[in-house]
Amino acid sequence: MRLSLILPVYNGCEELKRNFMPIYNKVVRHRDAEIIIAEDGSYDCSKKIAMNFARLRNVRLISRRRRIGKGGAICNAISVAKGDVIGYMDIDLAVPLRYVEMAVKKVEEGNPIVLGSRYAKGASTERSRSRLAESMLFNLMMRIFLGSRISDHQCGFKFWDGRYIRKAVKEVHDNRWFFDSEILVRAQRRGIVPYEMPVVWREGDSTKVGRTDFLYFFGAIMKLRKEL
Repeated sequence: MRLSLILPVYNGCEELKRNFMPIYNKVVRHRDAEIIIAEDGSYDCSKKIAMNFARLRNVRLISRRRRIGKGGAICNAISVAKGDVIGYMDIDLAVPLRYVEMAVKKVEEGNPIVLGSRYAKGASTERSRSRLAESMLFNLMMRIFLGSRISDHQCGFKFWDGRYIRKAVKEVHDNRWFFDSEILVRAQRRGIVPYEMPVVWREGDSTKVGRTDFLYFFGAIMKLRKEL
C-alpha cells in the first residue's frame, strides 16, 4: 500500500532542518510513499526550507500565506494525499520514526484508525508534570462529556485508511488542535474502534499548545457534545 505522510509545520524551521532528511530517508527510500509538508503560514524560515525539500522526489509542499491552524492544514493535505494509508506525525519526532512502519502495518491489517498512545499499556513518556496533568484532565473530559473510550486523544501521531479519512475530514469543524479528537469521537459514534498503539514519546520543541488554550479545548468539547 502507498503511504502519504503529512508533516504539519508552523514556525518549525529548526526542527524541519534537523529532522526532515531522516524522515525522508526512512520513509520514501524504503517504501512506496510520498511526504506532504503542510506549512501553515509560518513567519520564520519554515517555508523557505520546505521549498528546498519539495524539490526531492515524492515530496510536496502545501503552504498558506495566513495561518488557519494545525487541523486545517492537515485536513487540506489529506484532501490531496494519494496514499492508501494517510498519516501525520509532528516534525519534532516526539514519536520515534520506527513507529511509522508499525502504524502502517496496523492499518493494512484492517484498522481504519491507528493512533500513537502515550497512556496505553507498554507506552513510555518524558514530559513535565504540568503538561502531564493538563493532558490527563483533557482526556478525562473527553471520556466524561463525549463518552470516548480512548486513553490518549492528542498524541501527534495518527494514521488512517485513506478511504475512511478522506470522507471523515469533510465532517470536521475544528481547524485547530481539537480536530483529531473530533475525528476520534465521530468514529466511535459510528462503531469504529480506533487502535491505540503504545509508543515511546518525548516532549518536543514543536508543542505550540499553551495553558491559556484550556478554555478553547473545553469550549470545543462542549460544542461537539451539543452537536452530537
